[in-house]
Amino acid sequence: MDPYERFAAFTRRWVPGMPDEELEPARRFRVAKVEKGEYLARAGDADAASSFILDGLVRQVFSGRDGRERVNSFGTADTLVCPYRAALTTSISDLAIQALERTWYLAIPPGVVAELGERHAGWRDLLARLTEMKFVTAELRNRTLLLDDATERYRSFLEQYAAIAPRIPLSQVAAYIGVTPEALSRIRRRTFVTA
Repeated sequence: MDPYERFAAFTRRWVPGMPDEELEPARRFRVAKVEKGEYLARAGDADAASSFILDGLVRQVFSGRDGRERVNSFGTADTLVCPYRAALTTSISDLAIQALERTWYLAIPPGVVAELGERHAGWRDLLARLTEMKFVTAELRNRTLLLDDATERYRSFLEQYAAIAPRIPLSQVAAYIGVTPEALSRIRRRTFVTA
């Protein structure tokens, strides 16, 4: 399936019946590629672009003042990623999006999705549905971080990312659940021995 058709299928999963003419502007999104370790977006960017992942794996990450990275989420094929807060508030991004594998994506210029949402009901519905999903996901993530111990956070990670967990480096899993790689090794030994 060509990149545009992949994006159209993604959009129609969220907004069934979205008219072809409303999707037509997506044909102008360009296909781009980044190698492992390269960035789709950097903290400090003033213009928050969106990326529809076609193939590959990315992490969305914050860097603390202490230099320690905290992984917010992961994205793989058929997901839309962007520094959401920066995109919605037109502020400078404090979130970076980095490829963990060679990644192909549709590059969506800053402001285009919001502009399309102002002009077309289907895009407006898409934005609303994706924002709702992001809010629910963020609330569940916050709940896990605030209430669960590290072992439960690891189990939640395995549930949420079951399809891609084997592709994610353990150092990134540790940064996601908020522990050191050594602590994650101990958790994995205990989890797999008792599971």
